[in-house]
Amino acid sequence: MSVLEKMMNIDRRIIFVFVAAAIVIPSIVRLNLPIKPSPMVVAYYKAIESLPAGSVVLVSSDYDPGSKAELLPMTLATFRHCFSRDLKVIGMGLWPQGIDLTYEVLRQAAKEYGKKEGEDFVMCGYKAGAAFVIVGLGQDLPGTLEKDVRGRDLKSLPLFRKHKIRSLRDIPLVVSMSAGNPGIDTWIVYGRDQFGFRMIGGCTGVMAPDFYPYLNTGQLEGLLGAAKGAADYETLIKRPGLACRMMDPQTVAHLVIIVFIVIGNIALLSSIIRRRRKA
Repeated sequence: MSVLEKMMNIDRRIIFVFVAAAIVIPSIVRLNLPIKPSPMVVAYYKAIESLPAGSVVLVSSDYDPGSKAELLPMTLATFRHCFSRDLKVIGMGLWPQGIDLTYEVLRQAAKEYGKKEGEDFVMCGYKAGAAFVIVGLGQDLPGTLEKDVRGRDLKSLPLFRKHKIRSLRDIPLVVSMSAGNPGIDTWIVYGRDQFGFRMIGGCTGVMAPDFYPYLNTGQLEGLLGAAKGAADYETLIKRPGLACRMMDPQTVAHLVIIVFIVIGNIALLSSIIRRRRKA
C-alpha cells in the first residue's frame, strides 16, 4: 500500500490531534501573522474617522451572549475608536441579552480615555418593540428611551442637553452589532431609509453575506464580519486585542485543514488512476 493510500485510511483522531495542536500552540506562542484589513472594514473605520469631534454615535447591541466571541471585541474596538476621536456615545439595544455585555466594555473604554458617564456616554438599555422602537426614536429619541440604565431621565443628562438630541435626525451615525433579527437590516429599513442617518454595523460570520447587498447600495457604509472583521478593525485603530489574538490559531488551524483536504483529494485521485490502470 502506497503512502497516499495509507493517508486515505488515516485515523480521524490523528487529524483531531493536528487541529488541536494548530489551535493550542499559536494561542500560547504568538506568531503575529500579518493582518490585511478588507475594504468593508476600512470603510467602517473611515465612517467613524469622518465625524467631527463632539459628534454623537448611537450603538445598538442587537446580540446575545452566544455571539459574544465574535461581536464583543468589535464592540469594544468601536467604543475605543469613538472615544479616541472625542465622539459621544449613546448605547442601547433591541435585544435584552446583550446590554450588560455592552455596558461593561463601554465603561471599560470610557475609563481608558477618561470619559464621564452622562456627559460623554450613556447606556439606555433594552427597549422592546424592534421596528416600532426605531420609528419612535426617529420622532422622539429621549421620549422613547426615557431613562438610562441608572434610572436617570435622559433629558436631564448633559449629553442630551448640550447636543440637543431630539430624534435620530440629530444622530449622524448609527452602529448595529447584530446577531440576527432585529438588527442591521431592521435599522436600515425602518431607520436609515426614513431618517437619513449614516449606517455601519458588525455581525457574526454566518450573517455577513446577507448584508453585502446593503453595502453595494450604500445603505450600509461599512461592515465588520466575525472575529476576522474585528481583528482587521483593531489593526486599523492600532489597538490589537482579543480578535487579533484569535487570528493566529484560526489561520493555522485553517491551513492544517486545507493540507489534509489536499492530501485526501490527491490520494483519492491516485487510487482512482491505479484502479483504472489495473482494469
